[in-house]
Amino acid sequence: MRDKTALAMIRCRPWGAARPLAALALTLVAHAAPAQVSVSVSFDASASVLTGSEKNAVTSHLQEAARRWAQTVILDGPRSVEVSVSLGAIATASGSSAGSSSVGVIGGRDTFEQGVAAEWRSGIDPNGADADANVTLGLAYLRNELWFDPDPQARTAMVPADRTDAMSVMLHEFGHILAYNGFADASTGEPPTTFWSIWDRWMIPGQPTRFSGPAVLASWGGMPELTIGNINHWGNPLRAFPAGFGETCAEATTLWREGAPMPSQCQAPASIDAPVSIDAEAGRAIAGGDSLLSQLMNGVVFVRGSRYDISALDVAVMKDVGFAIERIFADGFETSP
Repeated sequence: MRDKTALAMIRCRPWGAARPLAALALTLVAHAAPAQVSVSVSFDASASVLTGSEKNAVTSHLQEAARRWAQTVILDGPRSVEVSVSLGAIATASGSSAGSSSVGVIGGRDTFEQGVAAEWRSGIDPNGADADANVTLGLAYLRNELWFDPDPQARTAMVPADRTDAMSVMLHEFGHILAYNGFADASTGEPPTTFWSIWDRWMIPGQPTRFSGPAVLASWGGMPELTIGNINHWGNPLRAFPAGFGETCAEATTLWREGAPMPSQCQAPASIDAPVSIDAEAGRAIAGGDSLLSQLMNGVVFVRGSRYDISALDVAVMKDVGFAIERIFADGFETSP
C-alpha cells in the first residue's frame, strides 16, 4: 500500500468529470519548521528577447518551485539559490544544477550529489559566486504552450484546457536540480565504471531500469520504472500514445569541472490534450492515481489543463539521495581515505 499519509489530493481540471492526479500536495510534518530558501533569477543574453512581464513570470514560478521543494526537507538555516535562465533550441524545458559535489565512495565508485542539494544540506556553496542552477526554455514553448499562474503560490486559478501549467514545469525542473539527475546511460541505466550520482546508485539497469531506493520502495510498494531513453524520470509510454512521446535524451560525453562531473540537462515531457481526445487506454494510465505517468517527474507526457505537484514518491527520493540523514555518510556511504 503506498503511503499517502499527510498528503492531500490536488483537484485538477475535469476530463468530463472532476478527477485527481497522482501528484499530491505535500503537507508539512507538524514539527518541521519551513526551510528558508531565497532564489535569485538571472537571464543570459539569449533571453534578451523576453519581455519584462515574461521574465517576471518565469522568476516568480522558479521562486515558488524552490520554496515548495524546500518544504520537503529540514534545513539547519537559510539557504540561497542563484538560477540562470536561458533560451535554447529545445521543444520544452530542461534544468540542472550547475555542478555536482563529491560525497565520498559508494560501491567502489566516486559518488556525487547535485550542487544545489550539497548547498542545501551543508550551507556551503560548492561553486562560489557562479550560478547554482541552469534552466533552459524553448521560446515557442514558453510563449505558445506554457500558462503562467497569476498566483503561483495559491494555484487556484483554472489552468486553460489548451495550455501546460508553467508551475508544474518549473517544479519538474527543480526536481532535476535537486535530485533526479546522474550519469547513467539514458537507455540502459548502466552507470560509468568509476563514478555515479546518489540517484544513479539506486538504479537496477534493464529494459526498463528500475529504482530501488529504500524510501521509494516503502512509498511506492515496489521498484518503479524509469523512462527508457530519459532515465532521470518515471514511467514509460504506452503503445496508445502518439509518436514522439517519451523521446530519448541525447547522450553526451560527461564534462568535468574542478574534479566533479557536470550534471546533464534532458528535456521535460511533451504535452498532450486531456485523455478524452486520445486512446482510452492511455487516458486511464494518465488519470489513474497510481500511475507513474501522473507523477510530476514522469518522463512521458504532461496533460494540458492539469496541475502536477510534489508527491509522496518525490519526498521518498529526497530521502534516498541523502536529505533524511544528518550526515550523508551515516547511511551506508564509504568515506574517502
